[in-house]
Amino acid sequence: MRMPASLLIGTRRHAWGVVLVLAVWAGLIASPARAQGPATYLRSSPKVLAAFREVVAKPSECTVRVKCEGQNVALGTVVAADGWILTKFSELKGTPVCRLRDGRELEACVVSVDERYDLALLKIECTGLTPVQWYDSKVCPVGNWVACVGDGEEPAAIGVLSVAARAVPVGRTPPPTNPSGGYLGVGLDPEAEGARISQVMPGSAAEKAGLKVNDIILAVDGEEVRDVDSLIALLQRHKPGDVVNLTVKRGDQELEMKATLGKRPASANRADFQNSLGSELSKRRTGFPTILQHDAVIKPADCGGPLVDLDGRVVGINIARAGRTESYAIPSETVQSLLGQLMPEKITAPRLLEK
Repeated sequence: MRMPASLLIGTRRHAWGVVLVLAVWAGLIASPARAQGPATYLRSSPKVLAAFREVVAKPSECTVRVKCEGQNVALGTVVAADGWILTKFSELKGTPVCRLRDGRELEACVVSVDERYDLALLKIECTGLTPVQWYDSKVCPVGNWVACVGDGEEPAAIGVLSVAARAVPVGRTPPPTNPSGGYLGVGLDPEAEGARISQVMPGSAAEKAGLKVNDIILAVDGEEVRDVDSLIALLQRHKPGDVVNLTVKRGDQELEMKATLGKRPASANRADFQNSLGSELSKRRTGFPTILQHDAVIKPADCGGPLVDLDGRVVGINIARAGRTESYAIPSETVQSLLGQLMPEKITAPRLLEK
C-alpha cells in the first residue's frame, strides 16, 4: 500500500509530526495481532527517540554526567569552556564526579549554590569544553515539542511545553515529601511569612513536644527556617526517632523545644503515591521561583541538563520531575541572570540569544 507523498513532507521542526503520521499510517494497515503488540511509537520508544538525535546532537556536546559515590545523580550543563558546570544541587552527596563525553571522569568542586533554584556551580580542572548557548525561552511557544538532552546520542525524554515561563507564588505549591523521612505532624500556613503552624496533628511529634497553632518555627538544630520549603528540607534530613531542637516564636516569646520525630503515616503518603504513578519523582521538586513546565517523563537523575526545542535551541535547564504529567525547567533567561551571581567576576557567561 503506497503512502501519499503529502504525508512524507516535513521539516526538522515537525519531526515528531512526521513520526506520528507514520505511526498512525502503520496502525491502519497493521494486522490485528500486530496492533495488539508492544507500543512501538510511544514517546519512550527507541524508534521515536532515535528520530530526535539530530535535535540533541549539538546541545549534548555541552552536557556531562554527574555522579556521586559511584551513582548517576544528575546531568550537568557546561557554562564555560574551562570547566564550569551547572547541575542540580540537592542530588549532590559527597564529592561529585563529572563524566565527560570522551569518557574521562574528573572530580568536581562545588563553587557556589542557589538554593532557591536548586542549582550548584561546579568546577573541574579541564579546558576545551563546549559551553552552552542560551536562547530566550520565548522562542519555544506553548504546545511545541521539546527534548530533554541526555548524556548519549538520543534525548533522555521528549514531550510538549505545557506552560510558558512563569513566576510561582510563594506557598502555592506543596512542599516536597520523603516517605521515609522524619515526621513532625504539623500543617503550615502557605500565605504567612516563615513557617507558621496552622494545624497540629493529634498524637504527632509536634503535639507531644507542645507545639501550638500560630507558633512560628524559626530554626531546626540551630539552622534558620526561612519558609515552608526550608523547614521541610531540614526535617527530612532526619529519620523517625531522631530528636530535633526547635526554636519557636510564640507571641512575643522565643522558646526552645525538643521533638522526637515520628513515622510519616500511610495516609499522608497517598497523594504522593498517586502523583508518582508511572514515574519516579525528584526529591526536591517544588519551591522554584520561576519555571517552564513540560510533560516529558524525565528521570530525576537526568535533571540538570538542557531542555531544547526542535531546532536544538537551549531554552532552559531541567530541574525536577514534579508529577505524573509534569516536569519543570528553569528558563534560560533566568539561568543567565543567576550565572551573574554564581560565577566568579572574571568569568563571562555565554550571552542570551532571542532567536
